[in-house]
Amino acid sequence: MENMDQIRSHFGFTEEDKENLKYLAKILLPLKDQLAEDFYNYLARYPATAKYFKTEAAIEHRKKTFLAWFQDLLSSQYDNRYLLRLQRIGKIHVEIGLPGFQVDAAMNFVRELCHQQLSAHIKDSAAQEGLGATMNKVLDINLSIISSSFGEEKMKKVFLSHTAESKLINLSERFLQGLNLILMLGLLVMAGGVVVLLCVDIYSAFYGSYDYGIIKALGSLLILWMMIELLHTEIEHLRGGKFHVRIFVELALVAFIRKLFVASFKTQDPVSFGLLLAGLLGLAITYFLISWVDKTKS
Repeated sequence: MENMDQIRSHFGFTEEDKENLKYLAKILLPLKDQLAEDFYNYLARYPATAKYFKTEAAIEHRKKTFLAWFQDLLSSQYDNRYLLRLQRIGKIHVEIGLPGFQVDAAMNFVRELCHQQLSAHIKDSAAQEGLGATMNKVLDINLSIISSSFGEEKMKKVFLSHTAESKLINLSERFLQGLNLILMLGLLVMAGGVVVLLCVDIYSAFYGSYDYGIIKALGSLLILWMMIELLHTEIEHLRGGKFHVRIFVELALVAFIRKLFVASFKTQDPVSFGLLLAGLLGLAITYFLISWVDKTKS
């Protein structure tokens, strides 16, 4: 299943595009009410789309949904939560029976409106070209995700148990999100535990064996550093970024290093110490292979 990180990558959405979006928002968001009115007038010109707006309430609802979508278009973080919102929009269009080509045509109309406003507000051709390219990217991303719902609708004819399948997939996605939140909570608790362990080690250094306490504190400090990296990675994952397995290997490496630090101060048989070294070597090789694969992909 695609995620927003993959979609942004394939569309070439860069940090420069993020900055351009902020500038586009300053220009276009103050005009959103007029754009919503123009968009409704466009839909009202065609009987196939005008039939959905027979009452004033339906017209106002259409304008509000356009305003909400347009606000998101220019100010969203473009993460997995935004992906889900766009997928819901696509499913609503499918449910009301709107043909896919009408969605494409409507998006093209919005594109023309936005480019007209950019031409009117920005005279520098280079700046206009850069902002226009970013505008095209975000509109194409939106159209791609929304249109994917129409492809899924065609697939319903293939699967006899599509309803049960859809419910199972939705349940699995919610369960997975819940597990991610539990993982985040567990990482926070573990990070707190490492802080306590570090404090205990520092206390031991001052009121017990100084050398032994300092070595233990150094190992605990390394683990705390890795816990911070692990929390940062999980936060990025929840925001739609890629999850790096390498972080877990790094954490295991640090834990083994701390174990070796502590073992060097204790009387220990050579076999146990050798097993620790062998485990550390195995993790180092695993870390090297994962890093090499990541570097090759990059």
